[in-house]
Amino acid sequence: MSMQRPPAARPEGLRERKRRATENAIELAAVELALEKGLAEVTVAEICELAKISRSTFFNYMPNRDAAIMGRPIALVPRELAFALLDDADGNVPLGLLRITVASIGHNGVNAPVAAGRRRLVSEQPDAARLQHATLGELRTALLELTVEWLGARPEGRALPDIAVQREALLLVGIAGTAAEVLIEEWANADGELQISEQSFHTAIAELGAVLHRG
Repeated sequence: MSMQRPPAARPEGLRERKRRATENAIELAAVELALEKGLAEVTVAEICELAKISRSTFFNYMPNRDAAIMGRPIALVPRELAFALLDDADGNVPLGLLRITVASIGHNGVNAPVAAGRRRLVSEQPDAARLQHATLGELRTALLELTVEWLGARPEGRALPDIAVQREALLLVGIAGTAAEVLIEEWANADGELQISEQSFHTAIAELGAVLHRG
């Protein structure tokens, strides 16, 4: 599996690596407890005990229990930076959307055991599936609104100028989302700490194109 750092992600220093290690410990503890007890039965105190952190440390990293279990909501980077990342993608809007998402998360690390645990939670517990659907739905809506705005401001960047901007934006965000789902599945079948790979993203989009054009 090819792993690399997208241009939107900054190199991690010691402080960032320590922060990622604490975040990983919190998320892994939360996921393990949810798998064992059920999402609704997990408490912040139990997560703190298993992760060996204080309650104050927990809330320095997570807004609430659900975010620790299923992932924090993602607030997009400011419009100016988002537009710059789309401009720098050389016409590859889905890639630009991936870079915006990575920049919005603040790092490009993926903990494979956490990804695998969340996949199990989604398949086994309806509450977890609803949480993930809501979080990803909010991200999709934000990316769609951004893409509509960018296409409107950059008509020269449009691939389908004869259709409505909203329609083209829906197609682009859909392509990016489908490729991202493939990557999430890939992460859940891997081991250890990974980095989000643009090459894997390109491969997923190429495979999507091959499926669409089969025959």
